[in-house]
Amino acid sequence: MICTEQGVLPESQYFFFTPSTMFKQYYYYLVNCGHFYCQYGYKIKREGHKVPLLIYVVDGQLNLDYENKIYTAQKGDILLIDCSKPHTYYSGPTCNFLYFHFNGSDALRITNHLISQNGGALFKLETNSQISQIMYDLITKLYYEQPVTDIELSCAVYNCLCLTQAFNEILSLPSSPTSNMISNTIYYIRSNISKNLTIKTLADQVNLSPYYFSHLFKKETGTSPMEYIALTKVNLAKTMLKTTQQTASEIAYSLGYSSSSSFINAFTSRVGTSPIKFRNSAK
Repeated sequence: MICTEQGVLPESQYFFFTPSTMFKQYYYYLVNCGHFYCQYGYKIKREGHKVPLLIYVVDGQLNLDYENKIYTAQKGDILLIDCSKPHTYYSGPTCNFLYFHFNGSDALRITNHLISQNGGALFKLETNSQISQIMYDLITKLYYEQPVTDIELSCAVYNCLCLTQAFNEILSLPSSPTSNMISNTIYYIRSNISKNLTIKTLADQVNLSPYYFSHLFKKETGTSPMEYIALTKVNLAKTMLKTTQQTASEIAYSLGYSSSSSFINAFTSRVGTSPIKFRNSAK
């Protein structure tokens, strides 16, 4: 979904969920999550009555006024908020963050326990990068409309909360350097989709030879880097056709196609219908 809140930039995305009654009663579950790109003007003020919130700041600055304290979260920081209490958070000049609104059995109690143990709502832990990876991997799957079960959503919340320990009392989750590298590459592709991306460009980002990089990428994703770029463009085009009134030429330009005809041909060959017919069917 495209967010239209003040100060939220167009590339931002968010997703809502309706878990089963069992998950609401016994387990943690996601209420909504997203990836926001913000600027001055983005401000959320609540008097309470909301479910807990976990935020990872990817870049920029996010300020939080919470329980008579003012926090400034920077790149790599985490904020954890009991949203049943009054709070306000707002962007600095720019801010790029991932977030989970979650609920479930003992959600408020564990949230307040973690905040108390940490000595505040701002977390600077060795495990922050692992938490961000869990959040980013899930949001990426949702963005590309891949199926995600209630169990996966619940596990993502649970793992993030387990890793949000002020004294690192638990064992870290295993992290594969190759998986992290490919996740970073996917993030780079999405952030630079309008550019002329080549295998050499992507390989240089992770300091590998083009041949070895291509081999690892296909092993992790099941597709070649160039095919992945092509599919990413088509999936982004689907979203733009569903949620905007941009013309084929405008979409082609924003996604880095050489012309509107090359965009139409690429879209039709992979989707099985033209962009115009796809837009009309979405209506």
